[in-house]
Amino acid sequence: MRLLFVNPAKLLPLLTVVLGLSACSIGEEVKHIEEVQRAEMRQETARSENLTGEQLFVRSCNTCHPGGLAGMGPSLAEINTAIPDDAQLKALIRKGRGNMPPQSKETMNDPELDNLVVYLRSLNK
Repeated sequence: MRLLFVNPAKLLPLLTVVLGLSACSIGEEVKHIEEVQRAEMRQETARSENLTGEQLFVRSCNTCHPGGLAGMGPSLAEINTAIPDDAQLKALIRKGRGNMPPQSKETMNDPELDNLVVYLRSLNK
């Protein structure tokens, strides 16, 4: 059996390239992990924090129902007569309808949904 002897000075450039490439790869992976963490943080802060009905309306409803009036969505002026039951209104908000997106418990918790319903009912008083 014959052993192959390689001069370490000849391996040094190859080793430098390999280590350099792996460092670049690790650097890119670290950047990706940090980006994912930032996105998760943004998502977490976007979640509900026991907002008031008015805050929820501005965040989730006002774009389509500006000030409770007709916009991309219908006017909410007659909401008390159109949907007099709070449970039905909550179900509509949770499920959405047509272009109206559903509001999950991750987006709006139950106490917040209660706050929003109280605010919606107050728009017509």
